Amino acid sequence: MDRIAQALQSGDPRPLQPADALTLLDRATRLAVQLQTRQTGIVANIYRGGETLDLSLNHTTSSATITPIATMPSASVMVAPFILSDNNSGMAALSEVQTGRGLAYGADVLNWMANGTRETQHAPLFRRAFTWLMRGDANAALPASISFGTAGYTAATVKKYIATTGKQGQEVACDIANVANTCWQQADLLVFGAGVKADPGLTALVGKYLAAGKAVIYMHNNWTESAGGRQVLVAMGMTLGGYPGNYFAGAAGVSVSQARTSAQSVAQSDQIGNLPNVLRMLANDSLVYDFSTDRAPTAPIDKIHNDLAGFDGRGDAVFGSADTELYRLLVLWADLWRPNIEYGRGLSKTGSSAAFLRAYASDSWTHYSRSATTVSPKGQGDYMPAAAQGIPVIAEEEIVVSIAQSAGKTAIGRAAVPGKPVTVEILEATEGSSYGMQTSHIRTAGSPFEDMYARPRRPQSFAVPLKLGRSSTFVTPFGGPLFLNYSGATGGSTVKLRIKGGAKYAHFDFSGAAPSDTEIAEASAALLRKDFGWVTGKFVGGEFQQSMKYSSGITDPRAWIVGGIKGILFDSNHIANGYSNMPLSANVKTTCDSLGWICDGPLHRAPGVQHFVGWIATCGYLCSGNPSDGFAGIGPGWGWAHELGHNTVQRVMHMDFGSGRGCVTECDNNNLAVAQTLWAYAVQGIDQNAGRTDHVLLYQHIQANRATSLSGEALRSDMETRFWGGSASAKMAFWMQLSFLYTKERLGQAQPTVATALEYHNLLTKGDRLVAKAWDAANPGKYGMGRFADNKISNEDLLFVLSSKIIGKDLRKIFAMYGLPVSQKALDSVADLKLPVAERSFYAIAAGKSNRLATGQWVNVEGLVPAYPF
Repeated sequence: MDRIAQALQSGDPRPLQPADALTLLDRATRLAVQLQTRQTGIVANIYRGGETLDLSLNHTTSSATITPIATMPSASVMVAPFILSDNNSGMAALSEVQTGRGLAYGADVLNWMANGTRETQHAPLFRRAFTWLMRGDANAALPASISFGTAGYTAATVKKYIATTGKQGQEVACDIANVANTCWQQADLLVFGAGVKADPGLTALVGKYLAAGKAVIYMHNNWTESAGGRQVLVAMGMTLGGYPGNYFAGAAGVSVSQARTSAQSVAQSDQIGNLPNVLRMLANDSLVYDFSTDRAPTAPIDKIHNDLAGFDGRGDAVFGSADTELYRLLVLWADLWRPNIEYGRGLSKTGSSAAFLRAYASDSWTHYSRSATTVSPKGQGDYMPAAAQGIPVIAEEEIVVSIAQSAGKTAIGRAAVPGKPVTVEILEATEGSSYGMQTSHIRTAGSPFEDMYARPRRPQSFAVPLKLGRSSTFVTPFGGPLFLNYSGATGGSTVKLRIKGGAKYAHFDFSGAAPSDTEIAEASAALLRKDFGWVTGKFVGGEFQQSMKYSSGITDPRAWIVGGIKGILFDSNHIANGYSNMPLSANVKTTCDSLGWICDGPLHRAPGVQHFVGWIATCGYLCSGNPSDGFAGIGPGWGWAHELGHNTVQRVMHMDFGSGRGCVTECDNNNLAVAQTLWAYAVQGIDQNAGRTDHVLLYQHIQANRATSLSGEALRSDMETRFWGGSASAKMAFWMQLSFLYTKERLGQAQPTVATALEYHNLLTKGDRLVAKAWDAANPGKYGMGRFADNKISNEDLLFVLSSKIIGKDLRKIFAMYGLPVSQKALDSVADLKLPVAERSFYAIAAGKSNRLATGQWVNVEGLVPAYPF
């Protein structure tokens, strides 16, 4: 066996020589042309008959899309969109799998044609498609008799349609969806509907039918999911659109207009497109092309890239399969070119056209489910330094990974070294859970079309499925921290893995038992060496991945990670959100006990994991989402606390009174950023962003409101407009004023402290969860909601009743002073508690000193509002 044939079978590019690159491109070009001719020829055979065909068709929204899984077919598998809607959504597709043929529609068109009930103009085209399915030529004559079997579909409909063609249909009594059946050989045609039962072996069974030369039809009759139908379609190289199908689609997504011509339909089916020309461009050392104004040549490269993502995502083998030669040729060519790439240093859309296009293609044509690949010896730009290629790997080890929630992604504390294979086996996991392995959890890597091609176009890998009790081998040319991609798990559980070939790097894990001093020291040393591109951290409710670019200034990793990211950023958020990973203070425990509230345990677990990436922002400077990313290192500071607040803020902090009034997004989450600034000052004496919380402005609103001489509801309404329609900095002060009131009325403190002020937020958010998850219908007054039949309550009412319970005073005068529109039902509920009514008061703090609580003083605003004392 020659070296190219050997590499095509094994997926190992190491035996290849640089001179083989042109041979691989030439073979791939000839194959792509062959596939294009074959694909468009088959579709043209159906569309271009001797008659004029009406191509219009309307599936209506009670349908689903049908599309090829692989938009770039291989030598032995031909999958093409047969009918695309006016907005290019898949309505029907056809395929050739070895000697068999398949046809699928996203609506039950076979039934319409059999009964002549709908879309009768489509009958001639459907007849030609059916003839091609049975004979391989739409112009051929159908056999006089067609034997068929069905599963999840009505046999009488199939027989009736065959009769419309003038032929005789013979039903074979056979359960063709039963993997143990042997009667399928008697049928020429196998018809599946959306009602077919799912079975782990169904895809392989239908694949066997196609390999044996059978004709297979699938008809989807509604917009809902069909697990069995999806399995049938996979065998045909197709996929069903996700739930809820076309239910919300517009007319252009489910229909073909009468203006469509056969030539246009054939052109739409061409999935090869400009690939042959692009392959010729890759072979041209002297290529000149202006990629700064025209990116068209990268489109076919992207299609192959997306197909390979599908192979990895499904766990399908590219190498070792006879149906994937085009992909294998291109992946091996990418391997051969990769060692020539040097990111940055002149690699640019305005530099050498050949070098740019080759780097783009090599970066794109990656396949991770194998044991060998190549790397650029000069590193992977600012994603991974060249030094990472020399990091030692561990021969074999078993590790336990904490799983925070039912589905998500989590770092495992080991890395893939560029070009070195990693073998992973799941030893223990939650029953019914599923897992995949990938490198990095990032949203963006920038773009090669920026001025400098600074890193691989997509350095993070796709997720490769893992199977319980079975080893999976994974390799990446770019390296990166390894993450589990999981679903169906139990929050708080663990997964035990056996890993071969993984490497240690700077990873700090606080998600389970606290890391030992030795583990922290080992991770700190790796961070200071800077021989790997990334540092990662895990906490209860949060994870981060940070580039070494933003870690270069860290001289004390322990202080940065333990004291800063965990001790300030996450701890302050978790205290304010009342999560159970933070211990109850004595005051909180006493208050919870007195109220009969359950304030610890699994009910108050951090509800999800917020991921941060310090490298490149998807938008702006810091960008919200999960992961949230930015052009900055992770650390205590307003920005990251603000982003963490976005994904952890609870509804009790979200006030929306309409007409642009309230504390909504970009205000409610900032209450948690305020908590961090207070905590940072209390713990480390860091006094930052003290002017963002404007107690002075809030007091001025009170003064202006009282000066109107209004009273009752008119006074409250004026304050609602004045205050809740104004600056967010004053709204953040409002939340702190409630916390100060807690320290005064509940605890009897002359001045609040940071710790006691945050106890109010801790209790408030615990109460929010208790109302949502532990509603006590027999005793609604436990949460201050005695007049409510259930836990359906507005946010402002919830804030009022919970705050009254927590502070131990009826806060009606306080809430009216701040303009909140509290309902009569909420007022009456609190009145039933017979709490003393709190007098109006305000804790004044000088401008810019909102973190320095000891500098403030209480002001009585029950009557006339005096001048601000600072």
